[in-house]
Amino acid sequence: MERSRLDEVRVVVFDIGEVLATPVNLYQELAEALGSDPDAVRDAYWTGRDAHDRGSSLHDYWPGVARLVGVEDQDGALAQRLADIDSATWAAVREDAVSVIRDLKARAVKIGLLSNAPFPMAEAVRASEWARDVEAFFFSAELGMAKPDPEIYVAVTEGMQIAPSQVVFFDDRQVNVDAAIEAGWDAYLWTSGARTRAVLEEIGIL
Repeated sequence: MERSRLDEVRVVVFDIGEVLATPVNLYQELAEALGSDPDAVRDAYWTGRDAHDRGSSLHDYWPGVARLVGVEDQDGALAQRLADIDSATWAAVREDAVSVIRDLKARAVKIGLLSNAPFPMAEAVRASEWARDVEAFFFSAELGMAKPDPEIYVAVTEGMQIAPSQVVFFDDRQVNVDAAIEAGWDAYLWTSGARTRAVLEEIGIL
């Protein structure tokens, strides 16, 4: 692969969860709101999450999480509180991630986000100060599809009017990286913020 691709690359696309954002206390905060154990909340959290990421309502998803840890959401207020905690946590990206985004912006490289995320998280991310430097947002709930569905990668390139070869992509799940490569993207497994910067420097984007 060529080592200098700044002229060829049109957009760098990032996943959010565990790539730009690395929540430390998510399950603890949710457990405190539920009066439950963080480990039990973590297990319940991922039960039905795929459907939530693909567009199910917070009032469908969070009461189910609560029931799995023995809590009933009587009026929907708890669901909203849990959704707010979840969204705010995932929308708070690390400082090293903000630095990379700013440096890409300074070099006139467009930035996109592609995340398996429910509607509340999509709203929170768009409202974040750091997201002002992002040109395009692609959230699974809004698209009605999720990584690694092949169609979601097509939605990004068509939405940004670019060729697959003009995308550099970072994701923390190998299955999503493999699907992106299959779609013609230059995709990398995220391992750390420092490694992400190093990759971008190696291929001549930063």
